[in-house]
Amino acid sequence: LPAGLIYWALHAAGFGPTVAALGLIFATTLLTGAMHEDGLADCADGFWGGWTRERRLEIMRDSRIGSYGVIALILGFAARWSALSLLLEGNAYGAALIAAAAMSRGVLPGVMALVRPARADGLSRSTGRPSVATAGVAAALALLIGVVTLGVGVIWAALLALAVTIGLARIAVARIG
Repeated sequence: LPAGLIYWALHAAGFGPTVAALGLIFATTLLTGAMHEDGLADCADGFWGGWTRERRLEIMRDSRIGSYGVIALILGFAARWSALSLLLEGNAYGAALIAAAAMSRGVLPGVMALVRPARADGLSRSTGRPSVATAGVAAALALLIGVVTLGVGVIWAALLALAVTIGLARIAVARIG
């Protein structure tokens, strides 16, 4: 909702979708305390910066950012900015934002249910593990929200999100167990 209001304000002020998309990214980054960006950078540094599982986990816990983290942030922001700019060109920007938010979060419970945490004392361990059934309900609800807001064409986006999630989960298991 706050991101949508920022978009509306920028749009009402006469800014185009590119500036509005940047405003949305700025707002959501501030509202979440850059938690997702920090996690992305830590993950990229850890997965690609160490030679052993132990070193990768140590890098992921380190508060400093490395080259892989910087590259991941640049590419992540660029991808979001480009995708949001395209979504905001249409008149269904509210529906697109709702669908993107739901579907991007709908796959995570599946990873949490099927992939064990890498550390005994990490954040993932403290949040718990949903059952496979709960993960299935989360994915189904995300898909339902996507279909209701954008139509059945969103199923392709859901399949892409699923494929990317499976790929990233496989990388995580291979790199850090």
